[in-house]
Amino acid sequence: MQADAQLTRARLIETAVPMFAQSGYHATTTRAIAGAAQITGALINHYFGGKRGLYEACVDEVYRRLGVRAKEAMAGEILANVEMLMERLYGVARAERDGVRLLVREVLDRGRLSPHTERKHFIPEIERATQMTAGLIGIPAAQARTAAVTIGYLLSRFVIQDDRSLVAAFGTRSVKEAHARAIQTLAITARALFAARKE
Repeated sequence: MQADAQLTRARLIETAVPMFAQSGYHATTTRAIAGAAQITGALINHYFGGKRGLYEACVDEVYRRLGVRAKEAMAGEILANVEMLMERLYGVARAERDGVRLLVREVLDRGRLSPHTERKHFIPEIERATQMTAGLIGIPAAQARTAAVTIGYLLSRFVIQDDRSLVAAFGTRSVKEAHARAIQTLAITARALFAARKE
């Protein structure tokens, strides 16, 4: 019975993430999610307490997946090579593209992250990235934080862009070249921020 409950919860989250990412919180109905997941709408209330609970579970799952992928991508290596670091972070974010879209959509729809997302995930992730960057690069925490925020924002923007638009924006001939240019741009930005004059 517990296994069935976990499968149903997982199916609802898996269904809801791309729907929330595409249409936003307000335009995505529990009826549409239930229909797409082929379950009754009452189960959303049962497992999540309603749409807000499901949405927050989706955000939690996106951050969990990003964390797992990032840990796997960087396992066993100290990534002092900025280009390699940006390539891996870009790959992680591209692999969770719907999730990144959901997080960006939250800001577009509300003008800010929800208190749940900000408190539970965003601020702790910024703090973690700040400490890691300051330690790895040897720069002051304020400079590392600025770099982490800037790279995160730029990375998410590149990731949510569809391939055709990214090719057009960079003026490249192929999607592969456009992705390479995005990674190169992230690396150039990171190096500039890491080397910026300390105030």
